Amino acid sequence: MDGLTWTEMFDFFGFAIAATLIAGLVCPLVGTFLLVRRTGFYGIALPQFAATGVAFGFAILPWWQEYMGVGIQSSDLAAGEHIGLNYHLFWASLFTFGALAALLPGRGRGTETARVAAGFALASALTILFVHSSPVGDIYVHELLRGEILAIGLHEFDTLAAVLGVVLVVIVIFHRDLVLVSYDRESAVVLGKRVMGWELLLQVITGATIATGVMTVGPVLLFGLLVIPPFAARSLARSMTGFFVLASSLGVVSAGLGLSISFELDWPLGPAVVVAGALLFLPIQLIASLRRWT
Repeated sequence: MDGLTWTEMFDFFGFAIAATLIAGLVCPLVGTFLLVRRTGFYGIALPQFAATGVAFGFAILPWWQEYMGVGIQSSDLAAGEHIGLNYHLFWASLFTFGALAALLPGRGRGTETARVAAGFALASALTILFVHSSPVGDIYVHELLRGEILAIGLHEFDTLAAVLGVVLVVIVIFHRDLVLVSYDRESAVVLGKRVMGWELLLQVITGATIATGVMTVGPVLLFGLLVIPPFAARSLARSMTGFFVLASSLGVVSAGLGLSISFELDWPLGPAVVVAGALLFLPIQLIASLRRWT
């Protein structure tokens, strides 16, 4: 950004920078479980459902004000007020966990890929239709979808840091059982693991990460961090621990490089981080190819 030093960048956009780095650290860890479970497309579809929930919140705001007796104004939802963040989080979480339940495998429900593709198409259309009824919502969600997240404030940062902090602790403590259930469910059953409980925990941390991430750093950045760093790390990792460490490290580097690109070229931050992750992906694939030939 022209005319601003890096010190001034940190002064003005410190919360956005910190939120991006925290997302870069934690979101790829959640993405590794999606990849291990062969549900990588969830990393694209679920953030879109969360964005649909945010748009739905704007669409029904007049009804909510009249019948629920809660004094929420459109300006509260767009200005980062605490009551607005809670409102966004409620609808983003409801739509995210609803989508998780709808996308789970089941008899007679078609292939998983088809369900995810159809769900993504429906969520994208509904997002546009919901915000069409709210001028403020249209502006807010449009900026969210574009990755214009430099205006993150203290409330958004605190919410993201708290949720992703809990997710990180859960993954560090219980990663072995979560990996076993994700990679080999039958072996987990034989070993006497409480498979349903571990799967539920995994769904909870996935949904919480996505719902909170979308309403703070936006779906575009979340798409990239859930999918690209784990995908790149998989080709180099020799163990699950290495997979986790490498995916998270690539996420942080992608976030840092994306911040630099965004500030230097005046690009929206979300897409800049995704582009940075893609740029890192190319040399990693080259290194992996050289390894296979040696």
